[in-house]
Amino acid sequence: MTKIQFADESCKTKKVREKLKKHLEKIDSQITQQELNRKIVEIHRWISRHAPNRVSLKNKSISLFDENQNAAKASQKITGLINQLQKNIYATSSEQKA
Repeated sequence: MTKIQFADESCKTKKVREKLKKHLEKIDSQITQQELNRKIVEIHRWISRHAPNRVSLKNKSISLFDENQNAAKASQKITGLINQLQKNIYATSSEQKA
């Protein structure tokens, strides 16, 4: 089996890689259990603050896949492409009959 050899990294690429590595390590070091707990409290407060705007879903039926019963309308671009394809198919089939 032949191994593919890649060109060595340039100095600039190595510098950028090290810089990114240090930046990611710095970000990782800032993620502590205390910060996670603080963010959890913040999210809970946001949810309770916006509770009056919630819509009750107990009486509504929701399904992720509704078998395209509520499909979005086709855009003008897509409609144009469909029409163009239909014309091409019609022209091709007319030529083959002749």
